[in-house]
Amino acid sequence: MIYQDYFRNSEFENIWTILNGFYLEHEDMKPMYASLVDEIKTQPIEDKYSDSTIQMCLDLDNEILVKGAPDPQEWLVGREVKIDFSSWKDNFDEEAINDSPGLKTFDMLSGKEKRELARQSDTATLAAHLLYWSTLYAIKTHGQHRKEFSEWLDNLENSVPIKYETEPEYIYESFRRKKRKYWRDIVGRDSAIDWTWNLRILKKKLEFNIGYWRYVQRYVGWQEDANRMKIAINLMEIAKTDWHDIKGKHINLRTADRYTYEQDLGGDLHELYLGKLYRHKAFHILWRWLDHNMEKWWD
Repeated sequence: MIYQDYFRNSEFENIWTILNGFYLEHEDMKPMYASLVDEIKTQPIEDKYSDSTIQMCLDLDNEILVKGAPDPQEWLVGREVKIDFSSWKDNFDEEAINDSPGLKTFDMLSGKEKRELARQSDTATLAAHLLYWSTLYAIKTHGQHRKEFSEWLDNLENSVPIKYETEPEYIYESFRRKKRKYWRDIVGRDSAIDWTWNLRILKKKLEFNIGYWRYVQRYVGWQEDANRMKIAINLMEIAKTDWHDIKGKHINLRTADRYTYEQDLGGDLHELYLGKLYRHKAFHILWRWLDHNMEKWWD
């Protein structure tokens, strides 16, 4: 089922039950979410943004997690949602079930209750998790944001008095919780004995930035900056991967001594050497790429 269908096939009140009960979203945010759901249901699907899939899984705490940083709602609506809850274990620690009345947050659920929730998740429950994830930057579509930002610029240019309002604390806390959820799994898995986690954490940050710039699209050249961040991410993936099969990869051996101290012993070890060279080259180019570009990646 595609992203948009989860909302078309769900009652908003059921979605709000999860947002309010599990994610502790403030009651005053309900109209904002309701307006966004109405927009999602009517968004036209653009094929050029629909090739990617949305991956739902479970994090270290057995809470439902959507991988990566979200794109604008306009890009998400036509994407297929892939769900993998296979990491649920029947022999996971069985905490005593809390029989207190009312809807409980994830922190209050026992391991058994969490597993049952994942197995029995209905369309509205999954829609709520998708909606919570997709509002990491704002509870608006890109189109809504662009309209509001354009009006703000017009007022500024025409010297129209602009009324600045302090953001309610509950909205500020909502986005803080979303950021913590975004970072929690990667930080929770961090290892001091594996240098590649340095790259994984940096990759997570760049993914966050890419999603943000795709959402706000606020300055000329944002596409180029997002693409340069993607190139950095691709270099990280190459640098942290053990390449057991290097077939189909073009590797320039003439420049090998610039990137590695490894020696090509030939024979059966030649493929192993090529794999290491491929990694080392990506690792060195990555830092040059960041040195040349990173300070430009801001508004």
